[in-house]
Amino acid sequence: MLKPVAAGALATLIVVGAAELAVRLVYFARNAMVRYVPLPYSLGDDYGPIPPWLDPFHILVQDDDLLWRNARNVDRTYVDIFSPVARESDRVALLRRFSPSLPAQFAGNPRWRIALNSRGDRNEEISETVAPSTIRIACIGDSWTFGMNVNQDDTYPRRLAAHLNEARPAQKFDIVNFGVLGYSSFQGLALLKERVLAFHPAIVVVGFAMNDSEVSGARDKDVEAMPAKTKLVRGKDAAESLETYKLLKYLALTVKFHPRTVADYLKEENGPHESGPVNYDELEQWTRVSPRDYDANIREIIRLTRAGGAAAVLLDNELWADSPYRPVLRKISSDLDVPLVDSYQILEDARKEIEQELERQLDLASRPAVPSGGKAGITVVFRVSSGSYRVPDKLSIVGTDPQLGALKPNVAAMHDDGKNGDQRAGDGIWSYAATFKPGAKLSYVYTNSGRPGQWEGLDLPLIRSIQVPAHADGDTLYLPIETFGRIYMQADNWHTDRTGYDLIARAAADAIDRLPTLASKK
Repeated sequence: MLKPVAAGALATLIVVGAAELAVRLVYFARNAMVRYVPLPYSLGDDYGPIPPWLDPFHILVQDDDLLWRNARNVDRTYVDIFSPVARESDRVALLRRFSPSLPAQFAGNPRWRIALNSRGDRNEEISETVAPSTIRIACIGDSWTFGMNVNQDDTYPRRLAAHLNEARPAQKFDIVNFGVLGYSSFQGLALLKERVLAFHPAIVVVGFAMNDSEVSGARDKDVEAMPAKTKLVRGKDAAESLETYKLLKYLALTVKFHPRTVADYLKEENGPHESGPVNYDELEQWTRVSPRDYDANIREIIRLTRAGGAAAVLLDNELWADSPYRPVLRKISSDLDVPLVDSYQILEDARKEIEQELERQLDLASRPAVPSGGKAGITVVFRVSSGSYRVPDKLSIVGTDPQLGALKPNVAAMHDDGKNGDQRAGDGIWSYAATFKPGAKLSYVYTNSGRPGQWEGLDLPLIRSIQVPAHADGDTLYLPIETFGRIYMQADNWHTDRTGYDLIARAAADAIDRLPTLASKK
């Protein structure tokens, strides 16, 4: 009686094995033809299930001590898709695309290369031994240090090396990029102990905060302390590692996936929120690293750095204006006399300069105001440049407010004809004027020449927001000129661009140049 059962089991194993081999061969052939890896973006990171054939392109791998680390010996080029699309589904469609070629609409998007050495650092191979005449600088941090969205030579550690070499051509510097995507100060402290200090740096530049504030549902220190997986769980992981299983699971999840609309995100952004700053004491159990633990981690990083005979420099790396981690960083800087590079202020100043220069070039800043909204409200004039994008019909604005289309896209038409707040016809600056109550929060997106009522001609995958001030000169508020398909000084919602990294590197070079470590060498 066992013979038929055994024969059936053997036949099943042969079929499953053949299917598994076929899927792996197809994936291998497909991935061998990939020249550029697309990096799409979506509102709310709402991508849905990720295709299993993309697994070989993951840049992070599990690590028992650090939670994760960079993969080793990686060399690939990414195409950045933080850009306008015809429809929101186009973003997810790019992620689901099995063809290894890139759609023509994204052929001109920015590309950037990542090359990781045998240790997983975005750096050339480097020895732990330091030449006596060389000053080694270790840059530890997250994706800002790693250099998200830019080529190797445009990362801030590379630009730091360039600025230091320019300032001190007779001095040899050795800059090591220890940045890892998604790292918190908890992981940074562990990395310092495990790897960085062994390279004998004379200076350590520390850049953490952006990921510490993530309310992920668990604290980093708790995740790290979790016991090793049981044999049963390991066996389940082994079964789920089969490509046929992952493919079937992916197809099933894709059928169930129903992405939220742009209107959903607008309503969420403009909905009721608790007033005042986020209370991280209440969220401590679910925050990756609380401000209190962040303070302890950064202080310990500085202590260990100094105990190793090195100097420390702190680097702010958040685009969040009201971050509770920035005051912590400033206090540490003051208490321990450690230089702090205020990246946020550097980028804000550069952003304002771009906005003001655009107004000067177009001679729009001193133009006459639109009719006053009177005491009942303030007239807000939204202004957006078409930038490098062609406008077949018109740009429109849409938000939750009835004056912004009441969530109906391509209805609230903007003007480039000298009407409704537009200051000069045909200059490529589209304007829209409406009156709102002081203090009103307005969240909105732009669309380009789509059909009325349809989410077509979409701008970047982000929600833009303003709060109407209590008063404005002449009851009219001219907003800074935005640009369709661009955020000034940013490459995406979380990272600066190559210009910003260079400005940060220049400020870090100035701070390093004033350290006693270098002052004595002048």
